Amino acid sequence: MTRDKLFALIQQAGMTPVPIIQDGEMDVITYFRGELDQYLLTAKAIGSTAVFVEDMTFQEFQFLYNPDEDEDEESDSEGEIDLAAISPALARYKKYLGQNFSFSLAAKGGADDLRFSVDQPWMRDFDNERERAEGEAVLGKFKKE
Repeated sequence: MTRDKLFALIQQAGMTPVPIIQDGEMDVITYFRGELDQYLLTAKAIGSTAVFVEDMTFQEFQFLYNPDEDEDEESDSEGEIDLAAISPALARYKKYLGQNFSFSLAAKGGADDLRFSVDQPWMRDFDNERERAEGEAVLGKFKKE
């Protein structure tokens, strides 16, 4: 049976199939898998009359990296590194400071919350560039030692 056939059978039974992704190990959070318009239709189908919206604002701390945060608390920390100083490509994202980079939506219905995340397209690129800059920061730290 394919996913489409399964969804068709669920719809024939007068129900709404809800594609999800589960996140978390102990506390499972159910995320809707699809587009925003589909999410809103599904939230309505599970009886939601409201959608809770949390907005996240892009801030300066997202450019900082502490190479020692995964090490022992007793080790001497050199402090945080400004990744924008390491990566000019990352520094270009400073123009987004103060703007919303993501919205987290939650609709109550049945026994669970149905969640959805709306991210700005540039945020994925920022995350990739940040990861590269963190790698450069780690390499730089090992070269000093």
